[in-house]
Amino acid sequence: MGTPRADARAGAPPAAQRSPVARARAVLAWWQRTRAARANARFGAAGGGVLTGGIAYAALFSVFAALTIAYTVFVAVLGHDAVLRADVLRTVSASLPGLVDTGSGDGLVKPGDLVLGAGLNVAGVVAVVVLLLSATSALAALRTAVRAMFDERGPGGTAVTGKLREVAGLAGMALAFLVSAVLGLAVTAAAGWLLRLVGLGAGVGVVTTVLGLLVALVVDAATFVLVVRVLAGIHPPWRDLRQGALICAVGVGVVRLLGASIVAGGARQNAVLASFAAVVTLLVWINLIARIVLLAAAWTADPAAPTVATARPPLRGGQPSRGSASTRSRGRRWA
Repeated sequence: MGTPRADARAGAPPAAQRSPVARARAVLAWWQRTRAARANARFGAAGGGVLTGGIAYAALFSVFAALTIAYTVFVAVLGHDAVLRADVLRTVSASLPGLVDTGSGDGLVKPGDLVLGAGLNVAGVVAVVVLLLSATSALAALRTAVRAMFDERGPGGTAVTGKLREVAGLAGMALAFLVSAVLGLAVTAAAGWLLRLVGLGAGVGVVTTVLGLLVALVVDAATFVLVVRVLAGIHPPWRDLRQGALICAVGVGVVRLLGASIVAGGARQNAVLASFAAVVTLLVWINLIARIVLLAAAWTADPAAPTVATARPPLRGGQPSRGSASTRSRGRRWA
């Protein structure tokens, strides 16, 4: 005759015979402990959906001002190179589809409309200041949202330092567009020359496409680092920051490969939205990119999983002490 403990083990159902509900609960419990689930929970708890909508709304009004300032400076400094100018416009069109008309007639604005015509006078200076304030409004929304993913609700400095961070972020993103275009041209030319030199000219198209994607991946990852460290003023460990940058770069790259026709294709098929499909496409596109950035930021923050505190000895009378089954989370500070 077996012992009661052995009989209990013999009567217990094996793991393979657990009910589907029990298995689903086990899988759900495992998922909630993963870093991806914790990042998604942080995104939701911080109001990520509302924040992405705010970023897209602010960007709709500031993107034209930002492009006007950046493109005016670019034309004044490097605009004499027609090939580079065309590649920069293609890079902008790939990142913000439907915004700039690159010759197809579908863009909202023509490249010539992005160049300030006023000279160096009072009117010109006022126009630049107004455009600069408008351009940084979206970056202010992005800065607040990224800080929320790290559970940093404060402004992280004075109003002056915050505005300086926004201007630095604007300059950094404009530089990222230029670097992406220059590196894309250089890599394409070098790869084509090398492949033709070794007699593999037939594979130029495939190789240059792959190299172009790698260049975009590096630039997008560097832009994410810029957003977190410079714009938001957050300094997470480099290991976490590298992971978040890679996630952001891959996500943005996938969206860019899918293209605006797939990401926001429903806007063109909707009879109500068809008349201003370009604006809707831009809104959906920016909203999706902002969502990827904030999810990557939440991953970088690495929110801790709740841990059960060690149970305290019971009080007299057999009643457990208060807080014996409470959950605790470790806090992290980055700023």
